[in-house]
Amino acid sequence: MNKKYLLVLIWMLILSIVKIVAQTLNEICEIGLPVVIINTVNNEVPSCEFAEPPYKVDCVSTTNATKVPCSITIRMHDKILYESGEYVENISGATIKIRGNTSATEKQKPYKIKLQKKADLLLRNDSAYKDKEWLLMKENKLKSFIGFTFNTLLDMPYKPELKPVNVVMNNEYYGLYYITESVKRNNKCRINVDKETGYIFEYDAYWWNEDYYIPVEFGDPYMKFTLKYPDTKDATDDQKYYLESWLEELQQAVMNGNGSDFLYLDTCARWILAQDLFGNSDGAGSNLYFAKSDNSTNTKAYTPTLWDFDGFFFIKDKWSQPHDWKESFFHSLFVYDKHHTFTTAYCKEWQSIVQNNLIESLIQAINKYANSEEGSAVEKSYNLTTLKYYGHDFQWSITEQAKTYEIWIKERKSWLDNEINEICNSCLIKKVDVNNIIYDVLGRRCPSSYKGVKIINGEKVILRGIK
Repeated sequence: MNKKYLLVLIWMLILSIVKIVAQTLNEICEIGLPVVIINTVNNEVPSCEFAEPPYKVDCVSTTNATKVPCSITIRMHDKILYESGEYVENISGATIKIRGNTSATEKQKPYKIKLQKKADLLLRNDSAYKDKEWLLMKENKLKSFIGFTFNTLLDMPYKPELKPVNVVMNNEYYGLYYITESVKRNNKCRINVDKETGYIFEYDAYWWNEDYYIPVEFGDPYMKFTLKYPDTKDATDDQKYYLESWLEELQQAVMNGNGSDFLYLDTCARWILAQDLFGNSDGAGSNLYFAKSDNSTNTKAYTPTLWDFDGFFFIKDKWSQPHDWKESFFHSLFVYDKHHTFTTAYCKEWQSIVQNNLIESLIQAINKYANSEEGSAVEKSYNLTTLKYYGHDFQWSITEQAKTYEIWIKERKSWLDNEINEICNSCLIKKVDVNNIIYDVLGRRCPSSYKGVKIINGEKVILRGIK
């Protein structure tokens, strides 16, 4: 084969590859979802390493994640909706890196985007939503849609929005993602805490991968508090000292049954009720964020938003793990609630959910979404994504998901109605919280199903047993 003929063949092959890429991009654009087109400098692919915890548990977290400079274009059909421009530090473009913990070990990675110039990647035509930080959350089920929708129905202080998109990076299809806002301070549209004196922190199972963390009185060694705002590298010694001291007082107050002195219990109750409704099996890994508006004595901490829905829909006839796991923050709120302030807030918020038909509204939203044009486009994208990463079509249609989740939620609501009504109405609550751990004289834990008579705080209490 002569050299000229070989060069012609190579050139034809290159042209065919370009044509295939172009056709593929056009086909993806015609699915009906926005397409996020990412082109990195020198075609570098984001990478990371993984760190393991200092104790034996089945989880890892990302470390040494590369921040790769890139440009970002968002396209809908043949229309360009957004362009970041080429990467110029602090001027245009963006960086992208792998985010997440154990989820980052899977074939399809979650990503974090940091724009060099603020913009609203959800394209809501309101400058108030502009920010530099955005997330690409991988998803092959309706869990994120359900979680964020219920977060809005609950009227949580921070209501992140999300949008399904298809992602193409360096001319390669990366699959279906949800682009969403992150958990961070932005007094216009995200979490509103004072720039100088406010805090966002997390009750964090992955504390061991952070440079700075704060010990806990309960939950050790699995849980610690970590700082999200201000950033650890920016926080002064005074800011750290204040938060450490305040968190120590908070934990002592919780263990003395006075958590309401430091927490807005309504948002806390809504957060744990969502975990209970959806049967969350992840007691440690589900992100539990707190925010404190400033460092004055007049402000308390609150739970700003629901986040991380991977563990939803696993527990049907027991309390969720964030409720029942003894290292959980909320387990301690229930156990030490001798004044019944948190139990009262929990019951009140459940009654509000029921009376305002929030669960029915959620089911209606799920079914409407599943039968929408966007839902149909999401299903097509599910199929492309699973075909890419696992070699087969997605086996669970979006309408089947909607029906399955509807049945599951209705059955779970019925279970919760019985359990919560028993908590709220029984005379047991007036004497001792139903979640208190009781030990016999030999130090053995009594089962929660124990029935009989006990003397608690000098009073006779009839225990009916907890299902």
